[in-house]
Parts: sequence; structure tokens; C-alpha cells
Amino acid sequence: SSGINAEYGDEPMWRKPFNYSVQHGIDPEKLSRLQRYRYYQRLAPPMTIIVPDHIIPPEFYSVVPVERGQKQSSMVTIFSLWNTMLGTSLLCMPAAILHAGLFLGCFVIFGVGALTCYTAVLVVQVTMDIQMLEAFRKTPLEFVDVIEYYMPHPSAMVALFSGAASFLGALMVFWILLSNFTYGSGIAIGHMVAGEFDYHNLPHSGAVCDAYDSSSNVTDHWTIWSSETVPIYLIVILFPLCCLKSATFLSKFNSLGVICILFAVAFVVVKAVLWGINISISDVTSIHYITPAAIDFNKLTGTLTLSFFIHNAIVALVRNNKNSKNNKRDVSIAFLMVAVTYALVGVLFLVTYPLPKHCIADVSSQLLFDNVSLKDLLVFFAKLFQILQLVTVFPLVNFVLRSQLFLGFFKDPFCSYKHVIAFNALVLTICVCISIFYPRVNTVIRYVGSVAGLTYIFFFPCFIYLLHCYKNNTLTWYSAVIHGFIILLGVLNLISQPLTFSDFL
Repeated sequence: SSGINAEYGDEPMWRKPFNYSVQHGIDPEKLSRLQRYRYYQRLAPPMTIIVPDHIIPPEFYSVVPVERGQKQSSMVTIFSLWNTMLGTSLLCMPAAILHAGLFLGCFVIFGVGALTCYTAVLVVQVTMDIQMLEAFRKTPLEFVDVIEYYMPHPSAMVALFSGAASFLGALMVFWILLSNFTYGSGIAIGHMVAGEFDYHNLPHSGAVCDAYDSSSNVTDHWTIWSSETVPIYLIVILFPLCCLKSATFLSKFNSLGVICILFAVAFVVVKAVLWGINISISDVTSIHYITPAAIDFNKLTGTLTLSFFIHNAIVALVRNNKNSKNNKRDVSIAFLMVAVTYALVGVLFLVTYPLPKHCIADVSSQLLFDNVSLKDLLVFFAKLFQILQLVTVFPLVNFVLRSQLFLGFFKDPFCSYKHVIAFNALVLTICVCISIFYPRVNTVIRYVGSVAGLTYIFFFPCFIYLLHCYKNNTLTWYSAVIHGFIILLGVLNLISQPLTFSDFL
């Protein structure tokens, strides 16, 4: 270790033990020392025993030195958070806002954004406080480690399954989107081959009530190419990618996410300019009528819970911030940017869409792309960008889900190809079935978001913060009431998702 210290000076080095028996073969003596080391490190303070580094065999570690200058600026941190949070929810935001009404929808977006931002700040604050304890200074912590520190082991497993549920929900949404975009792109290519791709003279500048209904005359001739068969075809491409032992190669394509987001925003802006303003908030008989507020806003809150969900990854994203004192500010700016982006895309599409507004919510997928003709050139390229991004993102998210569950149950992120193949077969079967039988993106997002959000956004951040304050003798009664009320909001958000309140009026 002296050579490493000489090279990097006094900078800290994060060193995490990995599975010695899997990586190097079983040496009983060294394996026994490793197990003792792990036991000592998990003893609760004040009984923590720090094993001196010089007596630990170096092959137990994967050393990742943090050099001077590797810290990232606040700007990089903010845009990393913005890029990570923005995702598929952006494409179904107009339909989600329509359930809440134009003005109430905007209020709910910024309200849920502020609430989820606050609990994300709690996650960062408590984790960084625990990181400063002597027992944890040499090991980078995640929030699940803090949960395990303050609460019994079953609680950490609940957090693990909550995070896994959010990842599985994301995978289901990705597969629905991939199926939808691939199916639509195939039909568009069919139009091109037949010489029918006349994108210059589309009525309403490409706006349609349902893109797939308007092209039924084409799909009749593509009996092998349907919304039921395309999800199955995707297995041929994605199953081998999901079986990769390392996702390093796929992670190099992360920058595609920014391109796809910018293209989607540009798509909405261009269409808004072409369509012009088409809205009425007073004439209920108008096809352009949008209610200012609606009682079914719970459907929007469920969607937004997953849209702002970053709590299981936020510590890793802000850990290398150059000035940790700016973490709260940077997280708040990132959440504000995300809320503005969601509101901009959702509201702009709603107020300019030239056909009856109910078409936005009635389309089966609830995606804004499906309210534009398949012969539209912009939507064709937008879908191609989305397909390319999702083909790289799906295996990455599947890799994270697999690694978390395998580490939780088998203490090894890969185990064997048999385990990986069985796991991938199960996950892909679930995704294919959802895509075939229930391809409603917005509904899947809000149910998954409300379930995962209850634990990881509302309950654990608030409850762990209260425990943290209690341990440090800073807990007050009004803080307990406020954070208890936030947890209650998470519960109400979950139980309200199956309900359509307007049906009771």
C-alpha cells in the first residue's frame, strides 16, 4: 500500500472487499480471515473493531483511488441528477396532467417535486452524517447501509425489495416502449416501401387521435407484425445482452439519454409551433376544453412518484461533488429542473394539441408519440432514437436489478450462468406479458411508483431521519408530526391509485 499512497498522496482510497472464494479460489485460511474482517466491520458502535489495513491480504480488495481533481463540479452533479431522473415518464406527462386538470396538474408537479426533493435531501444528509463516523470513513455508504445501521436486518431487505420493485417496474415500462416504438417504426418503414410515406401533406400537421387506429389498413397486411408479436421478437436481441457478465460496454452509451430527452423536448416544441394554441378553459362544449382542476389528480401523483424517484442512487451521484456543502442546493436545483421539464412538455403538448383533448388520455399506451401520425418524419426519428437508447438501457437496469438481488441472497452479483439465465428468463417473461396484455405505460408507472415510493421516498427517509435526530438528541415533537404526515401522504398515494374519484360524483 505504500506505493499506492506515494502515488496519490494523502487522498482517500475507497477499498471494498469482494468475494475472495469466487474470484481467487478457496484458501481456507485467507477465507476465514476475510469472514472475521466482515464480522468486525458490521459490529454496531461502540463495539466496532477496525482491522488494520496492513494485516489484510491485498487480494481481498479492489482498490479505486480517488485522485485530486477527480471531484465533479456542482454543474456536473446537477445535470447528472437531471439526466438520471428524466425518463419515460416524460412521454406520458400530457395524459397524466389531463387527469388532474391544467392548473392543478402544474401545482401537483411542483408540489410532489418539492416533497420528493426534501426526502432526497434527507437521504443525503443522514448518509453523509453516518459516513463521518470513525467506523465508516473508509467505506463509501449507500442509504440501504444506513437503514441497516439504524434498523433490524428485515428492514434492509424491505428497502432492497422496494428498490428492486422500482427497477422491475422500469424494465416493464422499457419493454412496453420498445415494443410500441419498434412496432410503429416497422409500420412506418412499410409505408416507405409502399411509397405511402407522404409526410409533407399530413392533416393537422401530423396530429391524430390514435396513430395505430389510423393505420389499420396497413397492419392488416402485416399479420406477422403485430403489437402482440413484436414484444416476443425483442427477446432475440435483448436476452443475450442481459446475460453479459459486465455492463461496462453498454454503460458507454449513457450519453444517448441526454440526446433522446433533448430530441423529445424539441419534438414537442416544434409541434407546438406548428399547431398553435388550441385550448379553452371556459367552454365545456369545445373539443379543446381542458378543466383547470380535476378530482382524479391521484393518477398524476402516482406517476410523479416514480418520475422523481432517485433516492436509491442519489448518494452515489452526489458523493464526488467538489463541495459537499452544496449538496442540498444542487439536489434542489436538479429537482426544480426536472419539474420544469415535466411541466413544459406536458402543458405545451396539452394546450397546442389540435384534436379533442380526450384523445390524449384515450390512446392505449398513453404516450404523446401515439397522438402523432406514423407517417410523421419527426416522430419516426424520435422513436428510432428511443429504440437505440432503450436497447442499451434495458440490459443496464436489468444488470443492476440482478446484482442487487444476487448480492442480497447469494452474496455474489453473478453466481453462475444458470442463475443468470433463469433470472433473465423470469424478468423477460414478466415484461413480455405486460407488453402484450396491459401496455398502458402511465398506469404501470403510477402503480410501481406508488408502491416503491411509499418505502423508499416517504417512509425510510423520514423514519431514519427521526431515528437519527433521536440518537443525537435533536428530535422535536413538531418534526415528528411533520415527517409522520409525509409518511401518511405516501400511504394515501398508494391506496388511492385503484380509485377513480370522478366515478363517485
